[in-house]
Parts: sequence; structure tokens; C-alpha cells
Amino acid sequence: MAETSSPDFLSDERFIKEHRRVFVMFMGRDGYSEQMSTEEFPRLSETVKLDACSKAYVRLQRTGSRFALDWRKKMEIAEIYHKAGEHA
Repeated sequence: MAETSSPDFLSDERFIKEHRRVFVMFMGRDGYSEQMSTEEFPRLSETVKLDACSKAYVRLQRTGSRFALDWRKKMEIAEIYHKAGEHA
């Protein structure tokens, strides 16, 4: 029986911590605040996941968010999230 690769590392707390750290660093480099980065990270981790499909994140209701984002900024942030995951 062939073994398939599993995205178990996505739920590994060490990976999540490192991914969050790199994401906040990359967001800061691109001019976003740490508060915004830490608010967006859980939304991204729930919607974008491993396949880097940003459609769900772009459509996500952000009720209660302190930061307004247009479609372009959401796509930019999703890309930063994906790149941070590659570096984590």
C-alpha cells in the first residue's frame, strides 16, 4: 500500500507558531501592522489552508474586524500568507 503525504504538519503547534511569526514579519515588511496581521492569521488559516486557494478568504465575512480590506488587499494578504507558509 502506497503511503500518501498528509498535511499533519498544518496542525503541528510548532509549524503554526513559526508560520504566524513569519507571516507577521512579512506583513510588517509590506506596511501592515502587527495587530492586523495577528487578527488576519486565524482567518487565513481557516480559509486558505495548504492549497493557497484565496477564494474562500476573499469571500469571508469580516464582521467585527477593525481593518477594512478591499479585494486587492485581501489577495495580497493571502499571497503573503502562502509565502510565509513556504518559509515556515
